[in-house]
Amino acid sequence: MPHLIKNIIKKCFLWLLISISYHQVSAQNKVAPLGSWREHYNNKSVQHLVKGDLLYGATTNQVFSIDAKNNINFLGKSTGLHEIDIAAIAWDEAASQLVIAYNNSNIDIVKGDEIFSITDIYLSNLYPNKKINAIQVLGSWAFLSTNFGIVVIDLIKHEIKDTWFANNTRQALVTYQTINTSDSLYAITEEGLFSTALKNNYITSSQWKKINGYTDCKKLTSYNNIIYAISNKNIYQLPQRSSIYQQSIGTINNVLANKDGLYLTASDGKSGYLVNLNTTSTVTTLIDKTLLAAPLDVVIDNTNIYIADSLNGLLVKNTEAHFIDLGGPSEKIRGTGFVNSNLLLAPFGDKAAGFSAYNETGWKNYTKLAGANLPVIASASIDPADASWWFSSANTLLHYNINANTIESISPNTVLGNFTQIQFSTDGILWALQDGQGLAQKQDNKWTSTSLPINYLKNGLKKMVVNQQGQAWIPGPANQGLYVYQSNKYFNTASWKQLNTSKSSGNLPSNNVLSVALDNAGSIWVGTDNGIGIFNCGDISKEVCDAYLPTIKNTNGFLGLLLQRESVNCIAVDGANRKWVGTQNGAWLLTADGTAIIEHFTKNNSPLPNDTIVQILIEPQYGDVFFNTANEMVSYRGFATEGSTTQNEIQIFPNPVPPTYNGPIAFRGLVENALVKITDISGSLVFETRALGGQAIWNGKSLKGNKVATGIYLVFVRDDMGNEKTVGKIVITKGQ
Repeated sequence: MPHLIKNIIKKCFLWLLISISYHQVSAQNKVAPLGSWREHYNNKSVQHLVKGDLLYGATTNQVFSIDAKNNINFLGKSTGLHEIDIAAIAWDEAASQLVIAYNNSNIDIVKGDEIFSITDIYLSNLYPNKKINAIQVLGSWAFLSTNFGIVVIDLIKHEIKDTWFANNTRQALVTYQTINTSDSLYAITEEGLFSTALKNNYITSSQWKKINGYTDCKKLTSYNNIIYAISNKNIYQLPQRSSIYQQSIGTINNVLANKDGLYLTASDGKSGYLVNLNTTSTVTTLIDKTLLAAPLDVVIDNTNIYIADSLNGLLVKNTEAHFIDLGGPSEKIRGTGFVNSNLLLAPFGDKAAGFSAYNETGWKNYTKLAGANLPVIASASIDPADASWWFSSANTLLHYNINANTIESISPNTVLGNFTQIQFSTDGILWALQDGQGLAQKQDNKWTSTSLPINYLKNGLKKMVVNQQGQAWIPGPANQGLYVYQSNKYFNTASWKQLNTSKSSGNLPSNNVLSVALDNAGSIWVGTDNGIGIFNCGDISKEVCDAYLPTIKNTNGFLGLLLQRESVNCIAVDGANRKWVGTQNGAWLLTADGTAIIEHFTKNNSPLPNDTIVQILIEPQYGDVFFNTANEMVSYRGFATEGSTTQNEIQIFPNPVPPTYNGPIAFRGLVENALVKITDISGSLVFETRALGGQAIWNGKSLKGNKVATGIYLVFVRDDMGNEKTVGKIVITKGQ
């Protein structure tokens, strides 16, 4: 029997926290547990559907279910799945479990609150191409049609039982799908159609028989012991050799057979169709290209017909047809986003017009504002003075006044060049970076422009950050190091300076600068393709401006440069001044000074869908860290928040602490670096800690490391000025 690696993960899927109705996504709990993850995927890429105890579907990266009350629940890496990029799903009715196969050939079986992982195919080196094409469940077995044969899984033991080859050899045979009648099993392969009697001993070779014809077919379906073979254009009813249906527009993607005949989905890449071929051979187009673009799968549940459209999402047809809102951004996020304590703005960028916005009520997608169609948006920001929204699009800026519901298009200057990033500095000035030109600034409703020096390479300006001294730090394109512009508002001399790897001229770790960030102490952190440099510069027109290159102890015990040989795509700063760094090798959490690595998240040890991190955004109030990857966006509930200016009432989560809770307890809304003391009701000290920014964490244990007993505990907070106050009480119900 093949070797089995089986990993059982018991999890609460949090499905009740993310239930949504057909038309409106309910708010995900804003105060999520510390250290928890959430997916923020574009859920329009619906690819697979199956009817089980619920209706199940799969997008590219996660599974969803719909119950009889139209509640939608999601299951992804944050709730226990081991992979993304789903290849196929199937329902095991006998054991009430869902079988999920991934494109990397891993397998998950979801049964209740358990997930069984079968990694044998993924780990095997027997065949170079192990792609899983389809899953069929028959009794206690699942047949996986792969690019080398049929893998048989024992659904009771959750292990691989055997591998079959329909051509009766032990040579790899691309198998597209299997299906059965009451007495036979059929397999459609690259060599055509084969069948075998279900009562045969499958381990013995030469049991499969070739059925001539059907060599152009790649899919099968059946109803009432009738088998249908499907090619790109034709449907055949066995044993007939001539087609009973021919698709005239596009190609056939899938066919479902039931008592009403055949339901087939077809598309030509832009237009999609759902067609019914009934039992009298009458052809009816049920849904056409006005709604469908790329329908891949179809399922019938009572009077509802569900269609998986990989471009438009999930469509349901009853008396009428409409799409079901699965939530999330309607496009991948390819622009430069912005977040404050109230809202995250995420431009689609690339070639998709509009943007998504996220707050405690969930995601909302915008292709229009104030009745006007939106263009492709490159970057976003929010004015801290009036909360109005600003966007850059090509060589114009867009300003949306929320209260007046008006939008204006602004051209700050007459020179050509796309605006790639916008930012408000702490003094309220709006800065805009213009590719091929330089900078534009808006102050007191007046615009001024500042061109780059004539000897600077101008094409390829993408990012910038502005500090409190009116200095704009801009990664130079094409290995030009770092451009720094200094206005004359804080220093006497307005000037430009180009920094490079030379001592006394920048001391950068590399001239290929990829990112810049301003930390809470005013330092400029610069990410390159060879690690990080930190700047603390004064008047650049008079003083040398060199980077400090932080060092860190490597696994071999020797000191080395921080993230040396890593490409630092982005840097973000949390409420405790710690640095979140996005690279081609996942996300790193560093201490405030960069001398130690606290966390390193990758797609293999976290719900990150991809190791290439393109932007990190940190919501200051709750500490949510949003990772926009080369694939999709996810978020992590961090342990640090922005500190309050004054110590008022704090929030404690959870409170009371339930008996089943074993996670950290968070105290939010503290002044920065506050001292937190926890005592029992008699005043004896139980625990004390310092806040990370504006949030302190307690693990529910005493200073000696023992779990505290059930009871009421008092919380005291003191800031660095010595002001102390009783904040409140916390109830522990999970005692020893």
